[in-house]
Amino acid sequence: MNVKRFLPWLLLCLGWQMPAQAVIVEDLFTVELPVADQTTSLRLESFNQAFRQVVIKVSGSDGPLLSPAFERPLARSARYVKQFRYITRKSPDDAEFDAGRLYLRIDFDQQLIEGLLREHNFPIWGRERPSSLLVISYDVNENIRLVSDDSTPDLVESLDQAAARYAVPVLFPLMDLQDISQVGIGDVVSREIDQIQSMAARYAPDALVVGQIIGRSGQGWQGDWEVRFDEQVFRWQHQASSKQAVVDQVIGHLAKVLALEFALEDHRRVEESLLMSVSSLNGIEQVIKVQRYLDSLNAVDNVRVATIDQGVVTYRLQLRNDPEDLQRLIEFGEVLEQENFPRVSTQGENQIILNYSYVDRGS
Repeated sequence: MNVKRFLPWLLLCLGWQMPAQAVIVEDLFTVELPVADQTTSLRLESFNQAFRQVVIKVSGSDGPLLSPAFERPLARSARYVKQFRYITRKSPDDAEFDAGRLYLRIDFDQQLIEGLLREHNFPIWGRERPSSLLVISYDVNENIRLVSDDSTPDLVESLDQAAARYAVPVLFPLMDLQDISQVGIGDVVSREIDQIQSMAARYAPDALVVGQIIGRSGQGWQGDWEVRFDEQVFRWQHQASSKQAVVDQVIGHLAKVLALEFALEDHRRVEESLLMSVSSLNGIEQVIKVQRYLDSLNAVDNVRVATIDQGVVTYRLQLRNDPEDLQRLIEFGEVLEQENFPRVSTQGENQIILNYSYVDRGS
């Protein structure tokens, strides 16, 4: 790393605050779709549908799919499939004699998908993603409720399904006695943000979504939203002919807003290397675990062990993004914790060393 860039980076580090714990989103590159049969034509059609879903999950939006650069990949989606298999699954309500429903499970090649996005300068959103608390009033012909599992189970299920399509972790307030003592329907409708944030602190979300879903007979549906995180506020409204369209829009827009902050863009490639010392490692299993963890971060191109000295392991990382992107991803996770501020190595040419300890709060 160029030492001239080190001072502003260090000042940025000094001002950073620890974010809330991220959520690990599994199966970003896997999609399951219900299918009627195992014919080749339907399988290829399912590949195309699943490819679209994976691109949206990994990039955070449908922007790549709207690009002319993706016309050919969309037409050749099968080449990005790593493997597939058919699964027969019964629902809990199926009768004993029911054969169950057929699903096609499709695993896409992570390197090919990420390479495609990088080639055309689209962002890549990793597995560690912010959690969003949804505080919503649901107003149908002036019958207003606060959205929760107990009061609006069908709406919660629709929001959950939309969030799963975008791989956006969401949660809902319990609206039990503790929540109700702090926030009422009127507070959400009138956007009493201080009270809502006080209630939301119980759930420690990374982002707070406050809004209304309003439906009127003969007039359609409307969503009125704001998203708050890291002292940023995004507000918008959306009108649609159906409640589901409002649900899909808010989750899709939420994904775009969060991806703007947390997805890494290829035009920020730096292709530099640095060293990272990690203490508190006990045994080769933890050494390997940390190496695999670092290698899984989108800011890292590759990583290898440089030295092991009395319980302190030094890794050499080749980066594809700025070092501050790497540090943000690490602090967003639960595996490593910064010990001291970065320093310049006394060996080599102006090599920066990051100093972390192994904590693995996710274990």
